[in-house]
Amino acid sequence: MTKWDKILIIMVICSSVLGMFYVKSISTNKANLYLAIEVDGKPYKTISLGGAQANQIITVETAAGRNVIEVEGNRVRIKEADCKDQLCVKMGWLSRSNQISVCLPNRVSVKLIGGETNDIDIISY
Repeated sequence: MTKWDKILIIMVICSSVLGMFYVKSISTNKANLYLAIEVDGKPYKTISLGGAQANQIITVETAAGRNVIEVEGNRVRIKEADCKDQLCVKMGWLSRSNQISVCLPNRVSVKLIGGETNDIDIISY
């Protein structure tokens, strides 16, 4: 293998890595992103993300239990829940349109809606 072959291989690898970062960065436009909270299948609260309400804590109390939802900029998560399995808490941060986190025991769902998606899904990565 010559010196130029090695340089060519390094250039191909670098351009591939940079291409992956570029595709990931353009996969979702964060404009007009909204948080929709539902309790027992009914709308509870809708918040526009990235505005004046960018950082806040929302506590949802139901007959089934309690959930604490944290909003930070253009992302959201269920921070605390008093359910046994804690799957909704383990789901982590939601930051892209159509991502959803559901606490089934407490009947609370958190979904990001709106924004412009570029039709790139997890299969494209």
